[in-house]
Amino acid sequence: MTFTVEWVAEVARLAALAAEWDALVTRNSRPFDLHCWHMAWLAAFGGSAGQLAICTVREDGALAGVLPLIRDGRRLEAMANVHSCFFRPLARSPEAMDALIDAALQDVGAIELVELPDGDPSLEHLTAGMRRAGMVGLFEPGSVSPIVDTSGELDAWVKANHASWKKRLRRYHRKMEKDFEASFEIAKAPADLEAELSRGLALEASGWKGSAGTAIVSQPETEAFYREIAACFDARGELRLSRVELDGELVVFSLCIEQGGRLYSLKAGYDERFRKLVPGLVLQLSIVEHCFERGIGAYELLGERTEWKDKLATGQRSHFTLRGYRRNPAGLAKYSYRSVLRPRLRRIHHRFAGSA
Repeated sequence: MTFTVEWVAEVARLAALAAEWDALVTRNSRPFDLHCWHMAWLAAFGGSAGQLAICTVREDGALAGVLPLIRDGRRLEAMANVHSCFFRPLARSPEAMDALIDAALQDVGAIELVELPDGDPSLEHLTAGMRRAGMVGLFEPGSVSPIVDTSGELDAWVKANHASWKKRLRRYHRKMEKDFEASFEIAKAPADLEAELSRGLALEASGWKGSAGTAIVSQPETEAFYREIAACFDARGELRLSRVELDGELVVFSLCIEQGGRLYSLKAGYDERFRKLVPGLVLQLSIVEHCFERGIGAYELLGERTEWKDKLATGQRSHFTLRGYRRNPAGLAKYSYRSVLRPRLRRIHHRFAGSA
């Protein structure tokens, strides 16, 4: 079995791979695997990153594997950041995966891959590939994303955990409908993407996220990324927007993608003037109920764990950062720092911070 390797360093060449790339993710696909996700990332964040370095392998002329990377000298990094949620190499067979990883590690000083999902088959191939390349690898814990299994019965889920909390949210829902002219739009494709998205992003930036500079529109590159993601998945028929209006005023908004029998929550925001009605949580409960009613298998609450996410979730997915270093003095020194010295320094820092 012979594979040919190509490193893609030009945006035009990357754009031309769209159909072949997406053909690799027809099974067990995630939105974050798709070609358009990486194109949106590159357009938004690539200017501040290193050189584009997409490692690809072909078998009999057909694309068989792809690993989207950024090169900085002899160091390679995942073409991903905090907005990526999920990252992994793609290949159509175990043999292609091994060939892809061997090619990526052939002449690299160090590599860093973030947000690798726990349990993904690629993790074993990556660790084995590092051994073949004479590298030492280090897994570090990343984000833990709660997931709501919505494949069963809604009533059983309501009763299972935090039942009184969920019932209280339903009472707030009824209070909205009693005290206001309430309109609930749950996980629907947008009729006017530009207008609906702009209105939702403005709402997200109106509260503490805007003040803290963490709202989508706070950074031009972040806004460009989410607008391009929304346009891409709207064109695919997979974008889902949710909102609640009270007396014609938008009070909560959510941006999701529905794909492969799962709903993925990207961003949400609410009007803090209505915080006593907890509109954000009321909307989240409505989305979960929608998933049960529609036969959607799971609702993925992406990002880090929070108290409210844990009250909805039935499980979670952990992610890891994998760092690989050469077995030379410089590489082993970096490995020792990350694996031994840095954790000790952090423990000392936390101990003194706690005492203070």
